[in-house]
Amino acid sequence: MSITAERHIQLLENASNLAREAAEFALAHGVIRYVDGGGVTHLPLSLVPWKAESSFVEETRELTVLYNDLYHRVAQHTEFLAEHLSTARSADDFIAHLFEALEQERPGKPALYLNRNDCMPADTPTGVWPKQVEMNLMASALGEASAKVYEMHRYLYRHNPLAANLVENSAGEGLTWALNEGYRAIGNPGVVLYLVPDGEPNAFGQRISEVRLNRLYGVPTARTNLETLGREGELRDGVLYFRDEPVAIAYFRSGYAPHHYPNEYAWKARQLIEASTAVSVPNARTQLANTKMIQLKLARRELLEQFVSPSLADRLLKSMVGFANLGQEIEWHGQRAPARELALANPDVWVLKPHREGGGNNYFGDQMVAKLGSITEREAEAFILMEKIIQQPFRSVRLVNHEPIACECFTEMGFFGLAYYPEVDGDPVFNQARGYLLRTKDTTMDEGLVLGGFSFLDVAVV
Repeated sequence: MSITAERHIQLLENASNLAREAAEFALAHGVIRYVDGGGVTHLPLSLVPWKAESSFVEETRELTVLYNDLYHRVAQHTEFLAEHLSTARSADDFIAHLFEALEQERPGKPALYLNRNDCMPADTPTGVWPKQVEMNLMASALGEASAKVYEMHRYLYRHNPLAANLVENSAGEGLTWALNEGYRAIGNPGVVLYLVPDGEPNAFGQRISEVRLNRLYGVPTARTNLETLGREGELRDGVLYFRDEPVAIAYFRSGYAPHHYPNEYAWKARQLIEASTAVSVPNARTQLANTKMIQLKLARRELLEQFVSPSLADRLLKSMVGFANLGQEIEWHGQRAPARELALANPDVWVLKPHREGGGNNYFGDQMVAKLGSITEREAEAFILMEKIIQQPFRSVRLVNHEPIACECFTEMGFFGLAYYPEVDGDPVFNQARGYLLRTKDTTMDEGLVLGGFSFLDVAVV
């Protein structure tokens, strides 16, 4: 039996009584982050679960598996990537460096994915439906914390029938399981090397993953940043060594933003990984396939059907939103004009995005207008426009620094997609969605970063 609207209102009214219990649960279970001065606090989290439609949850789950396979297929077509990213490559040094890493690729390596497919519950003529925001390959964080927040809600509502209707979340265990399965299938001796940024506020979730992988599965692990790997890593007969340890899997927990590459040593690390026997999670070609420009191109049926059947294209296209190059002339709500002009005239319904994954780099509203007015024609090739996804706001209560705060909210659900292809042109050994990140934010916020303080960890109830 699903939760009623009346019962959900009662939960909202009583939520503040759960604040202390929730904060202490979070602190006791590693749902924490560093703050200035070296202390810690709990991550922003919900006190009341989001009332979701089960059809939205299930379609989002199933789409994750489909998108896993789609991006894998696209990534194998070097010519497709080169053709459709040629202008972005000339305008964006980050993309140019990824192509340079791809040129060093050792052929014949398997592919292992630990992705997250982020979707919003959009209002459509046929009801609420998932619309894809983006696929995250490296920025697919917070799996451990999300699973713990699910457990927290089960504990908080242990005497309430709604606990049985919470959408199960085992994201942390799933991610570690996939790493172990990939490690065993690959069969190369060596460590799983976690590549992390300096000063990582989310170190605790990564540590939980690392410890579980080592203790539960007996997989050796190591940890460093890209610059250090570039300085100290070396190839020996094609095997990547770091501090005299062979590397079996390079697991990227950073590397999706330019500031993760402070110098050429960091980019050298990418080339070393690509040239070695180490399996890169993800590899350079998949990162190129996951750029916003390719997302834009795949929204065109004739290009999408190069990789999937017409019936599957129908389903995927239903989950896609409108995209445009800045200089492209498009048809939009009965108007035909250059996309840049339409965005300037309608700044509340478009978002300006760079090609790379991860939040915190987008331009909204007045900021978008200012950016569009200042960038050159060449710089414009490093961005695309994405139509905003419209959803109905809802009431929630978030806990920030031990304080309960009532808010009007939007949300975004991303299932973690786990897949392993022993041969890149063959079928996967596994391809599944397991666990999710539900990020809810105040309607006054544009970005959705939990660690940036824009949103909070949530749980779905049906």
